[in-house]
Amino acid sequence: WERDASLRLRRGDVTVADLYEQHGRLHGGTVTQMERQAVARWWELRSGGKAALLMTPTNEAAERLNARCQHTRTRHGELDTSGPSTTAGAHRIFAGDEIATRHNDRRLVTDRGVTVKNRAVWTIDQIHPDGSLIATGKSGTVMLPGDYVAEHVDLAYARTGMGGQGRTVKGGVLFADRATDLRNLYVPMTRGTETNEAFLATVGEETALDVFVRSMTTDWIDQPAHTRRHELNDTKPHRPGLLDNSQLRQLFERRFEIIDTLDHADTARRRAPLERHDAGTILAKAEQRLLDETAALQHAETVLARFDRPMHRRKHQSELGNARHLVRILPGNLKHTVAEVDTQTRRINDIRTTEATAAAVVARRPQLEQELGTIEDRLATDLRVRSSITLLDQPDAITNVLGHRPAPGPSARNWDDTAGRLAQHQAAFNIFQGIGPPPRWDRDSAYKRSHQAVVGAISPRPAPARRIGIEVSGIEL
Repeated sequence: WERDASLRLRRGDVTVADLYEQHGRLHGGTVTQMERQAVARWWELRSGGKAALLMTPTNEAAERLNARCQHTRTRHGELDTSGPSTTAGAHRIFAGDEIATRHNDRRLVTDRGVTVKNRAVWTIDQIHPDGSLIATGKSGTVMLPGDYVAEHVDLAYARTGMGGQGRTVKGGVLFADRATDLRNLYVPMTRGTETNEAFLATVGEETALDVFVRSMTTDWIDQPAHTRRHELNDTKPHRPGLLDNSQLRQLFERRFEIIDTLDHADTARRRAPLERHDAGTILAKAEQRLLDETAALQHAETVLARFDRPMHRRKHQSELGNARHLVRILPGNLKHTVAEVDTQTRRINDIRTTEATAAAVVARRPQLEQELGTIEDRLATDLRVRSSITLLDQPDAITNVLGHRPAPGPSARNWDDTAGRLAQHQAAFNIFQGIGPPPRWDRDSAYKRSHQAVVGAISPRPAPARRIGIEVSGIEL
């Protein structure tokens, strides 16, 4: 079915999207959720011994995916981050990392006499103090100088669709943080011989199927007619500080991601000590139970070996009966106890990993909060511009929700602020009328928080009733 579907996908036949959906190949959620799920699927395929290719339309997304993949390998013990390392592009790389060379260099030759080529993939064998490294690929082993590594080497776990052209693997995994175009769907969705899946970021109540169809009907040269007219006539008004829709959405999503990441880190650091103590207590009891049950089984087996003979059975019937009972039940008990020990050991390791991840996030808090401050400043500037625009234009998309602006005064100032927030929300999430569909109650997202903020601005909570007291003859009424 997928062979035929790929041909229909190549032709831009949008009806084929339902087929991918029916076979469970399309997944939707927030940008962060889809990043995590795409990397998890890549890791699942890889851990199962199947060659997998993780692809995305943009270099920025590829950089984020590469960092997540490297972290996943580290968490599963495949990379030792305490050993020698060096910097390559935006990443710190270690022995065992998979890298790609991004520049042809005839001076660099492998032990098989093959020159280093752009997009070739290698595995790092050694890293030297000067930043140079030794790596092995399909064309042999090569020594890459430190300056080449710093400028022309990148992690190779994820790549753009263009970088995946010509590759054939068992499983293809596509991540898209926004709607893309047909070219960036077709290449990633045709690399796998067994499976090809798309993890697509959605906004509001749209589904992965919606994003897939919209991407199929988009070409990179497509632009709305009014945009082309403004460009040709050079009449597009310049409004300093006003962000376009895609920039707004990216800022909303990034703000949500930073706040959510910091909140999760704080929660993890607060809960981890208690959870680790509880798991340690359960583990200690299970380990003691394991010792007791093992000793009891050995004793029962000794009793049977010693007394379960013709000349001794009559004098030791009670001991033998108890021993037979223990030999019958203790192996099953031991199996469950060993499983409990393994479970709690894994739980403690997971808690420690979570703590380490949370500690790393907390260590980055100053940088994240600085980035968050910059985002808030840009959004505040955009909000002021949009409030001014709505004050002057009062477009239908705003007045249909808020009504017309009241007479000058506190109510008018409140209308200006609310109108700006509503306009910002509509622009960020491509809403043409109203405030958009209600967000899902069970899924937090940038859309949900923006929607709630707008609803709160439109319908603020009533102020508590003012208490009025009258004092008569020392008695308050």
